[in-house]
Amino acid sequence: MFVIIKSLLVLLLIALLVIPVVFVVSGVEQTPLIQSGKSLSHEDVERIKQLLRLHDPRRLKHGGIRTLALSERDLNLLLNYSMASTLGINSRVDLYPASVGVSLTYRLPQKYSGNYVNASARLSPTADSMRIDALKIGRLSLPGWLLNPVLQFLHAHMLEEFAEYRTVMQAVGEIRVNEERVVVVYQWHPELAARLKSRGYGLLFSTEDKARVLAYYNKLNRLAGEQASHRVSLEKVFPPLFKLAGLRADERGDLQAENRAMLLTLAMYVLGVDVGRFVDVPPAPRPRRMYLTVLNRHDLAQHFTVSAALTVSAGGGLANAIGLFKELDDSRDGTGFSFDDLLADRAGVRLAEQATGTAPQVRLLLQRMNGQLSEADFMPSIDRLPPSIMELEFKQKYRDLDSEKYRMVDDEIEKRILHCSIYQPA
Repeated sequence: MFVIIKSLLVLLLIALLVIPVVFVVSGVEQTPLIQSGKSLSHEDVERIKQLLRLHDPRRLKHGGIRTLALSERDLNLLLNYSMASTLGINSRVDLYPASVGVSLTYRLPQKYSGNYVNASARLSPTADSMRIDALKIGRLSLPGWLLNPVLQFLHAHMLEEFAEYRTVMQAVGEIRVNEERVVVVYQWHPELAARLKSRGYGLLFSTEDKARVLAYYNKLNRLAGEQASHRVSLEKVFPPLFKLAGLRADERGDLQAENRAMLLTLAMYVLGVDVGRFVDVPPAPRPRRMYLTVLNRHDLAQHFTVSAALTVSAGGGLANAIGLFKELDDSRDGTGFSFDDLLADRAGVRLAEQATGTAPQVRLLLQRMNGQLSEADFMPSIDRLPPSIMELEFKQKYRDLDSEKYRMVDDEIEKRILHCSIYQPA
C-alpha cells in the first residue's frame, strides 16, 4: 500500500513538472490561427452603436423581458474588435446548429517575436450556462469531460460568494444557439445595475491609487488658485503634475502607476467629474476651478485628456476606437465628423503610451515635461485638416475607414503627432 501511495505521489510530482513544459512546447506556434482583421467600416460602427442603443440599461423597464439576438457577424464585430483593441487578441466566432465555435490568437511580446498562442473551443448551451465540448491550445487538445467539472466548481463558488454574479445568472433566462444567431433572453433588474455601479466606484481604484488620485486632485486645486485667469492651457499644468509624479515615484518607486493616476485624475478634472465619488476627499471650501484648454479650445482638451485616461486604463486601441466612434456618431446628427477632434484623441493616446511605457520612455518623458513646455510639444497644429463633415458627405468622400482618402488624412495626423518633440525617440 505504501509503495502504491509513494508511486502515485511520484507520478503527481512528475505531472506537475511536465504539464507546464508540454503546454509551452505544444501551445506556442509560429503561425497565427486568426489573422488581424481589417478596419471597421462606417456600417460596422453603426451596427455596434445600434446594438448598444437597443440594450441601453437606461431604456429598459424594471422586470422587463428582453431578447438579445446576435448574428455571427454581430458577434465577430463586437468580440474581435474589442478584444483586438484592449487585449491584442484576434478572434473569430462560428455558429453551428447547436453550438458555438470560438477561435483566438494572441501574438506573444516582441522578445518572443514570431510566436503565437492559438486556442479554439466548441461551446454548447446548458440550462443555465455554457458547456465546453472541446478545447485546443496550439497542438494540445483537452476534452470537455476534463474541463467541465472545473467550470462547474467555479460557477458554484461564484454563485455562493458573489451576489452580483448570482443576480446576473438569475437574470439570464435562456440561451439558444443555431447556425444563424445566438439568442439570450434576460430580465432586467435596475437594482443590479445600481449595485454593480456602486461596487464599481469602490473597485475602480486600489488603496494606493486612491492616495495617488487625491494627491493629483489636491495639486490641481492648488494650481487653480495660482492662476491669474480661470482659462488655462494644459501646457501650464503638465510640468507641475509630471514633476509631482516624479517626486512621488522617487519615494514609492512606481512612476508608471503615478502617471496613470495623474492622467485619470486630470481627465476627471477636465470633464468636471466629482472625484469624491471615487476617493475620500476631506471636507473643504469649494475650490476655484480651471477651464483647461489646448489650442485655446476646451473641447480639444477634453478629447486629449479623456483619450489619455482611456489608454492608461483600457489600452490605446480601445481609446482610438472610442474616439473614432464618437466622431462617426457626430457625423449623423451632431456637429459633424471632426479630424481636429480625432487628432487630439490620437495625441492623448500617444502621450499616455509614453507615460506608461518602458522605464526609459517614462523617464525621458519626465525630463521633457520638466523643461520649457509649449502646446506644440505635445499637441500638433490642426491647420489645414479637412473641416467637419456630416454622414452623407463622409460616406461619399471617404466611403469607409479603409478608403485611400481616409488613410491619407489618417497618415497626416500620425505624421503631425510624430513631429511633436515630446513623442520623439531618444
